[in-house]
Amino acid sequence: MVVEIKGPVTKEKVIQAIDRLSKEKEKKSLRKHFGKLKRGLNSVTFQQNIRNEWD
Repeated sequence: MVVEIKGPVTKEKVIQAIDRLSKEKEKKSLRKHFGKLKRGLNSVTFQQNIRNEWD
């Protein structure tokens, strides 16, 4: 990853760039999506049906 700091490089600008990068790296969780599919469905059949809706 490349971080470009325009103008004269100061300690404050470097700290701001590092803070910006650390905020972007937050991990995302998929836990909120667990269990959303109805039980008893075949996952392959479900995917085929969803994809066929686009045709």
